[in-house]
Amino acid sequence: MFRTRLTGFVALAASLLLLVGISSATGATAKKNLTLPKLPTMVATTTTVKLTPGKWSLPAKLTYQWLLDGSPIKKATTTSYVVPVTALNHNLAVVETAKFSDGKSLFAISKNVMVGLLVTSGQALLTKDDVHSKLVFTTPALPSPSSVSAITWYAGGSLVEGAKTNELAIDKRFDSLSVYAKVSYTQAGFNPLVLTSNSISFAAPGVTSNTLLWSDEFDGTVGSGPSAAAWNDVTGNGRNYNDPYTPVANGWGNLEREYYLPGASLISSMNDASDGKGLLITATNQSVNPNPAGPFDCWYSLNWKGQRYNPRKDCEWVSGKISTENKLGFLYGHLEARIKTTGTAGTWPAFWMLGQDFQTNSWPGCGEIDIHEGNGALPNSNWGTIHGYNYWPGGQVNQSTSMIAGWHVYGLDWKPNYIAFSVDGVIYKTITASDLQTTPWNLNLEQTGWEFNKPQFAILNLAVGGKIIGNNNNPVRTQDITTDTKTMQVDYIRYSTLDGYGTLIRY
Repeated sequence: MFRTRLTGFVALAASLLLLVGISSATGATAKKNLTLPKLPTMVATTTTVKLTPGKWSLPAKLTYQWLLDGSPIKKATTTSYVVPVTALNHNLAVVETAKFSDGKSLFAISKNVMVGLLVTSGQALLTKDDVHSKLVFTTPALPSPSSVSAITWYAGGSLVEGAKTNELAIDKRFDSLSVYAKVSYTQAGFNPLVLTSNSISFAAPGVTSNTLLWSDEFDGTVGSGPSAAAWNDVTGNGRNYNDPYTPVANGWGNLEREYYLPGASLISSMNDASDGKGLLITATNQSVNPNPAGPFDCWYSLNWKGQRYNPRKDCEWVSGKISTENKLGFLYGHLEARIKTTGTAGTWPAFWMLGQDFQTNSWPGCGEIDIHEGNGALPNSNWGTIHGYNYWPGGQVNQSTSMIAGWHVYGLDWKPNYIAFSVDGVIYKTITASDLQTTPWNLNLEQTGWEFNKPQFAILNLAVGGKIIGNNNNPVRTQDITTDTKTMQVDYIRYSTLDGYGTLIRY
C-alpha cells in the first residue's frame, strides 16, 4: 500500500516540476523552487552519495525520498544514501519536499544519474605526425583522480600486441591497413568506459616487380657453421631458463626427444644442391654415436620434482636448430627454402617463423608461421600452419611418394592480414584474418587474433619424436624411432618482395 501511494505521489511531484514557480497561495511572495536538488555527476556502487539540497523562495522544512528507476527506495529518506551493488546500471534520483509555514508543500526532483556510469569530456582523437613518423592518440582527461586509463591500438581490425602508450611509430606493417586506438577508463564501483578514436588509413605499396632482398645459399666453407651475421645456433632441451633463444617448456613444448647443440648444423657438399653446397642438419642417436660433450639432460631425464632418475636417463638424440632471432627479421613478402630430409618415424623437419617479440610476448601471442613441417611417419605430406591465440588454421599437401625425401621449395606469401603456403610455387592453402572470424574459430580479433602484422624471425631445425609426430595424430612410440642417423638438407633460403610488400630488418 505504501509503495503504491508513494509511487503515485512521486509522479505528482514530477508533474509539479513542470510548473516550477507556480504559487501555492496568493501573497506578496510566491512559493517556488529556485534550484533543483542535485546528485553528483558520477555515482559508484558501495559508496555513500550525498545530495546538494535545492533552493526555495521561502524558508521551508525539507524532506527527501530517494528513487531507483522512478520507484521509491524503502527507508532512503535522508540527504545521503549508500548505493548497493544491485543498483548498478539503474537510474538514481531524489524527490525533495518543501513544507512551508502555512502547511502547504511543493516538490522538486533531481535529474537522474545512472549508477556506475563514468563520465568524461573531450574526444578520443587520433592524428598523424608526419614529421616524426608516428601516430598520436589524444585522450580525454580521467573521469576522476582515482580512475585508471589504458590504451590499446588496432591495425586492420586486430589488436597491435604491446602497443600501450599514446604514440605509435608508423612503419611498413601498416601498409594497406586502417589504424585506430581505444582508451578504457576503469574505477571501482563503475562500469568501464571505452572510447574509440577515428581511423587513419595507410595506402598499399605500389605494385612493383618482385626483388630479392636477402638470401643465404649456404655456400661457405665446408664444415663451417652458417653465417654468424644471420644465424644463431640454438642450444638446449627446451628447459633452459637462461638461454634467450629457447622457449621454456618440456621438450620444446612437444615432448621432443632431442638436445640441440652447436655444430649439428654445418655447411656441406651436396651434389643435388643448386650450387653444390647446402646446410646439413644432422640428428644422431646417442646410443649409437655419442657426442663427446655429453651426456645431456632432456625433459624425461628428471622427475616432476626436478630429481634425476636412477638409473640415469639421458637425451636419446642430439640435433641442430638455427634461428635468425635478433639478427634478421622479416615483415611480409615472400620467403622460401629448398629442403629435403631423410629419416623414418619420429623425424620432424621444420622451416618456420616466430614473432620477433617472442621474448616479451611469449607463444602463442608472438605468432607462429609453419611453412614446412614434415613427418617421418607420414612422409608423403607437408603441412603449413599458423598459430595464434586459440587458433591454428592450416593446410596439407600430399603426393603419392615420399615428399620429405625429395627436394621441394616450401614457400610463404605474406601480406597484411593474408598468408598463403606453397610447394614448388603452387599455393595450396590461403588464410586471411577474416577467416578467423568465421567457424570454427569465431574470434574477436580486437581481443586476440591475427598475430602476423609484425616482424618474424626464421627457424630451421630437425626434431626427433614429440607428441604430435606420429601416424594419423597418434604419438609415435619411442620404440618405433629407428636409431639411424637422420638428416635435413637445406639448399638455400631466399627472401623477396611480393607485390611491393616486404621489409628485411637487421638488428
